[in-house]
Amino acid sequence: MRCKIFIFYLILFFICSSSFSQNKKFIYYFDSELNSADKQKSMFTGTGSMENNLLKLHVIHNTTKQTVILAGYTDSSLTVSQGLYQSYFANGTKESDGYYENNKENGVWKKWDSTGRLIDSSVFVLGKKISSGTYTYFKGESYAYHFEDFKNDKMQRISYNDSGKIISEALFTGNRGIVMYYNKEGVKTDSVFTREEREASFPGGLTAWGRYIQDQVAKNVQELMKDNQSGTCRVKFIVDKEGKTKDIEVITMKGSLLADVAVRAIKKSP
Repeated sequence: MRCKIFIFYLILFFICSSSFSQNKKFIYYFDSELNSADKQKSMFTGTGSMENNLLKLHVIHNTTKQTVILAGYTDSSLTVSQGLYQSYFANGTKESDGYYENNKENGVWKKWDSTGRLIDSSVFVLGKKISSGTYTYFKGESYAYHFEDFKNDKMQRISYNDSGKIISEALFTGNRGIVMYYNKEGVKTDSVFTREEREASFPGGLTAWGRYIQDQVAKNVQELMKDNQSGTCRVKFIVDKEGKTKDIEVITMKGSLLADVAVRAIKKSP
């Protein structure tokens, strides 16, 4: 009987110990860049606990208590990401969503802007991006969708107007494909033999182009300073054989006043 009681106590102790281990909380402190920091200098606080052999981390803003990150890791060192990862903007809108497999992106990863609009949906296989779909939004309701299938070397780009109707579409396999322009009269199809991007020339060369852009920015300098706008705004666009700009796409600083100034300058460029 004593032996049975002793074994019972051992089993009970093991269960209690396992339960305690599973419920143990880990506390982490991060600075504004989400690097490890002292508590006194931290902007974010993370709480972690072991669930199903993974450490589930919940990071919040110290002041607003808003969730910033939900993530999984193989252990409390936070060195190897595993499982679901989600990040959020300060307003609570989801910023990104995807899965990690042994510290590598795996499966579908999505990104949104701060207003909740989808801007990227990519597919990964153990860290390698095999396809990418990106959305670029313009003033009003117009937007463009760009899809790349890297595995099969295919590309599709569709532009929509404010009413949601397609105004242009490009379909390529390799460097060969077609571009279709939709208008009131119907569809105009242009055969395209290459999608290799080339630098467009400007009357007077690069020096004149740089001077033109500087002049356009100078005209709006008061507004830019008022909004504390600074940074590098990259814009991609196409110049057709008639010298007209089209498919203007903001790459960095989307939605900013500086981006609006750059787009207007390109549209009006000689």
